[in-house]
Parts: sequence; structure tokens; C-alpha cells
Amino acid sequence: MIISGYIFKQTLRNVLVSTLVLISVVWLSQSFKTIKLIINKGADISDFIILSAYSFPSWLLIALPFGIFTGCMISYVRLENDKEIIVMKAAGISFLGISLPTIILAIMGSLILFVNVHFLLPFSYANFKSLQDKIRNSSQEIVIKNNIFVDLTNTQTIYIGKLGEDNKFKEIFIQDRTDSKKVIEFFSKDGYLNRKENKVFLSMNEGTRISTNLNNISTIMDFEKYDLIIKPDDIIENGMRVIEYNEYNFFELIKKSNDNKVNKGKLLAEAHNRNTICFLPIIYALIVMISALNGTHKRNPTILRNIASVGLLILVQSLTIILKNMVHFNLILLPMMYLFPLTLILIGIIILYKGINVFNFKRNIL
Repeated sequence: MIISGYIFKQTLRNVLVSTLVLISVVWLSQSFKTIKLIINKGADISDFIILSAYSFPSWLLIALPFGIFTGCMISYVRLENDKEIIVMKAAGISFLGISLPTIILAIMGSLILFVNVHFLLPFSYANFKSLQDKIRNSSQEIVIKNNIFVDLTNTQTIYIGKLGEDNKFKEIFIQDRTDSKKVIEFFSKDGYLNRKENKVFLSMNEGTRISTNLNNISTIMDFEKYDLIIKPDDIIENGMRVIEYNEYNFFELIKKSNDNKVNKGKLLAEAHNRNTICFLPIIYALIVMISALNGTHKRNPTILRNIASVGLLILVQSLTIILKNMVHFNLILLPMMYLFPLTLILIGIIILYKGINVFNFKRNIL
């Protein structure tokens, strides 16, 4: 009991640190898009903080399984380097007994993931997309800079060669993708912004309008004056948008799969993936345990076993994703989404319970 408590505390600390580090990495990689949105739309720093908070459940979904794997590996590599695992084995403690603290920790991680994907994620992701959509499409400010391409809306991009005073621009380029059947590009010598009836217009002087259809056939027209509406999309301004799968909970996905025969496979795969992804912390912890407790405890064999465990983690993660994508097109494979992780867990428990040395076939090398 004392040894189990000692291992549990040490592993818990490493798992927490590893998970926080991974969340920080994900946050840094994802925050650039959010910062760009905030700057371009002139939103407040509080909006960035709120968006980050709403994104936390999505980041946790990625970081927690890998954090458990990394934290467990750090703990047991340290125990191995300090020869504590050898002492535990010599004292008659079984593989399962040494692994029990980590298995308990992994089960706790799985329960956290279960609560996260079924309750926190749908709520937080829906709020994230709503706030993001509000900032992107409802901001009253248009921030334009010299020599930088700026997205005015989802379908309009502008480039200004030189900014003048009183909203006057020179060397204007605009690409308008509002019409799905053609792309319209404007080149203008100068222009300015003005507002009429709650709509923003860009008035351009002495320019060229190029319209290119889906067959890459272009129509070129010169103009002396042209007014382009910057925010014509009434649907976006009324708050309507496409709802993504992450915004639905498990039961909503099941219900929609019965109503939507075309996307039934995708909806069911997404729904049941909410359950099967919760097994990953346990599988990853078992991979670490089998790697740490098998083979001889020498430097080179330890490195090889750690490399093998990382490779196995990548393989399991890849097969999980592949299996989910296969269910999109063939619902017969749906039970495999559960059988695959449960079989891996069962095999891992049997190996630890029986004390099977899976590296025996490499004994001459290790």
C-alpha cells in the first residue's frame, strides 16, 4: 500500500505536468488564428480569453491521453533508472501490483474524458463557434493596414497599397467570392469607405473588374466608379450558421443519424467515438507498463523498449482514426470501434496479471 501510494503520487504529478505542457503547446498553436481574428476585427482581449476558455475541453481531449502516456513513462523510467523496479520485483510484487497505481490513474483520466466529451465539449464548442462567428461577422470595425491582405468577410479579401486620411485608399485590390459560381476581382487606382443605411460600401475610382467563372473564362470590364457592398450577407448578420458535429451531444447525434440517411455513417461514427476515445488513457498506460516491466533493465534495452512503446502508441492512435473513418462508409464495422480498444485492454491486463515477458524473443539482444 505504501509503495502503491508512492508510485501514484509521483505518477500523478508527472501526468499533471505533462498534460499542462501539452495543453500549452496546443493553445499556442491554435491561438494564432484567434489572435489574428481579434486583431483584424478590433475585438477586446476579453474575447480572446473567453474563446480560449471555451476551447479548453477540445484541447483536453487531445492532451489528456498523451499526458497520461508521457507522465507514466517519465515516472517509470525514473523508477527503472533508480533500480526501484528491480527491488519491487525482488520483493515479490507482481507486474499487476506495480502497475495498479497507474491503472487507477488511467481509469480516472478515462472518466474525466467521458464527462468532457459528453457534457463539457458540446456546450463549450457551441459557445466558442457562436462567439467566434459573432466577432467575425458582427464587428462594426474594419481594420485595414498597408500592404497586408485582410479578410473583410468570409468571402471578401482586400489589399491596400497605401492608406490615406479620412478612409481614403490607393492601389486597391479586392477578391469577392460571394457568388459560388464565379470569383470577382477588382483593381482600382483609389477609393474610400462610406456607410449608407447600416451598410458599408467601398467606392472605387478608375479601375478594372475581372469576373472568372468555374470554367476559368474571364470577363474584363473597366470602370470609372464602382460601389462594392462590404457586408451584404444578411444570413450571417442574423446569426445563422452551419452547426458542426462537436456541438451535438451523443443522443443528438444518434437522433440526427436516424433522420439523415446520407450522413448516417458519419454521425454514428462521431457519436460512438465519444465513448471509445475514453479508453485511450487506459490503453496508453498499459503500453507504458508492459514496456517498463518487461525485458532486462539495462540502458540500451530500455531505450529500445521506450521507442517501441511510442511506436505502438502511434499505431493504436492511427488505427483508431482509420477505424472511425471506415465506419463512415460501412456501418457493419461499428462494433469494431468498441472491440478494438477493449481487446487491447484485455490483452494488456492478461500480460500484466500473468507476468508474461513479451520481450523474451529478444532476450539475446536485450
